[in-house]
Amino acid sequence: MIRFFKRIRQQLAFDNNVSKYTRYAIGEIALVIIGILIAVSINTWNEERKQKNEEQSILQDLKKEMEGNLSALKNVIEGHQKSFEAAKEMRALFSDRKAFDKMTDSTFRSIHAKMDVNHTYDPRYGILNSIISSGQINQLSNKELKYLLASLKEWTVDAFEDNMKIEGQRDDLLFSTYWNGEIFNDGKIIGGLNWKSFYDHPPYRSLVNALYYYTRMYGLKEEIELKEGMEHIVELINQEIEK
Repeated sequence: MIRFFKRIRQQLAFDNNVSKYTRYAIGEIALVIIGILIAVSINTWNEERKQKNEEQSILQDLKKEMEGNLSALKNVIEGHQKSFEAAKEMRALFSDRKAFDKMTDSTFRSIHAKMDVNHTYDPRYGILNSIISSGQINQLSNKELKYLLASLKEWTVDAFEDNMKIEGQRDDLLFSTYWNGEIFNDGKIIGGLNWKSFYDHPPYRSLVNALYYYTRMYGLKEEIELKEGMEHIVELINQEIEK
């Protein structure tokens, strides 16, 4: 009988030890898991903070580049707008011979000079090229901003196709016009130009109507759309910086 109770007591003691060990082992495993989760969370947080800092640095650089290009574009548009207004004035003269006859040579020359302005736009894309070629553009979290930046150079080329058309075609028309306006004496060029002689010269009227008016009008429309697009890009960059 005594052996019987001793055996029961030993069994209970053993069961109690197993229970304690099991609880201890479970606790240890739980602590290890919690430690791993905390470490992963800290590492993830550090990585996200690092990526955020890198993104902010990229955005700051892009902002400076985009604002500089936008300022240059506005100056180009302003010059082209003046050119277009002068073309409208010249076209009005083509329909008003009396006003033209009263106009001085210097006044006609002044209108022509304003109309003949054809600015080039040379944006700086050093930062943009760098982040695209290096893949850093994928660090930008704003999908719309990424799309607009990736499309910007192609958009710029499209916007200035009409401007390039003017640049490519005007020289031939101007050469003919200037030659027609040369002042001769006894069949020899004595220097200077009779600016008002341009008025009735067909190539000059083609230059004014086809290039300086219609082509410029369509080009200005696309240049202004590009400006508005770039303003939106700068707005999106500012929003991301302020987050």
